[in-house]
Amino acid sequence: MNFSYELIEKYKISQGYSQDKQVIADFEEFNSGNMSKIKQGKRHLTANQCIKMANAVGIDQKEALLNLAIEKSKSKEEGKIWSDIVKKISAACVALTLVAGLANDPTGDAFA
Repeated sequence: MNFSYELIEKYKISQGYSQDKQVIADFEEFNSGNMSKIKQGKRHLTANQCIKMANAVGIDQKEALLNLAIEKSKSKEEGKIWSDIVKKISAACVALTLVAGLANDPTGDAFA
């Protein structure tokens, strides 16, 4: 299953929907043909659709857009580059969280 369709499925759950046509009704530029092509992996969500769905399901917009970029990659090399970017951003976020945790602990016992 591709990222676009996975996000649609999560969106359906978050909205309490059971049918694709309910999702289609929430998006002006969406139709049953688009939905069918997304399921087949022949089409992808647009950035705006991705952002709206990510917000609805509680996924970080940036992470969702990066996953969409990976999905839309035209070559394995391009997909690998996007994946590497995601990994670097994730590692940076972990490091910043760690540093912030240490900075907010005046006793220096953040891991005790």
